[in-house]
Amino acid sequence: MKFKCLVVVLVCLNTLSALAANKKAASESMELVPTFWAAFMRGNVVVNGQKADIQRDTWDYYKDLSMGGSLELALRNRSMVVIGSVDYFDNISSDVITGGQEGRLETSEMIGCIAIGYPFAPPGGKTTFDALFGFQWQEMENQLTVNGTKNRSKTDIYDSVIMFRIKTQLGGKLFLNVPLSFGLSYLGESDFVYDAGLQLVYQFTKTFDARAGYRISGYDYQEDANNKWDYYQQGYTLGLGLTF
Repeated sequence: MKFKCLVVVLVCLNTLSALAANKKAASESMELVPTFWAAFMRGNVVVNGQKADIQRDTWDYYKDLSMGGSLELALRNRSMVVIGSVDYFDNISSDVITGGQEGRLETSEMIGCIAIGYPFAPPGGKTTFDALFGFQWQEMENQLTVNGTKNRSKTDIYDSVIMFRIKTQLGGKLFLNVPLSFGLSYLGESDFVYDAGLQLVYQFTKTFDARAGYRISGYDYQEDANNKWDYYQQGYTLGLGLTF
């Protein structure tokens, strides 16, 4: 059922995105944004019945930053905006406490999202405001190691999300970009999922910009008593924007 739902949603949204891309309208644009993300994870996860509380040394903030990346494609005209994105982290490594013992949690995750919405503020103005509704999928693999014993779990979850994208000109070529999204239990499988960011964008030309900021995302999800997550990850972002 999940696979059929995913296929139907993707087919519908891809059809709408094709219509948006092909429509000859004023202010039509396509933006590609590759981004690097250096982040750490906090919270707790249960891996096959073993609860692991993630620890962090307050005095060594940069010690456990892990590198990830994302790629986002946005199609926009005066009447429609369509966004597709992929995020990937490989081997986020965290110190944990489980059953009073020290251990190590290694996490890999991939997140895909596609959304469609309406641009309430004209794209040609100093501020844009987009409201979207989308479908998000996450694959997460956790490996918990305690005293040399490894315990592994892998889960796919599916959520519907509401998204807001705000971009405003601060002055000259400097902009502020604020992407937000969230989903609740009645919208998908997670009890709560969220993502928020803050970026400063410097527009070198009409087709090229550089952006730096901070991002936080989190999941509260329970498959059963033996596999559940209540965690967030946050860190610094650095990316480029290419407009066609």
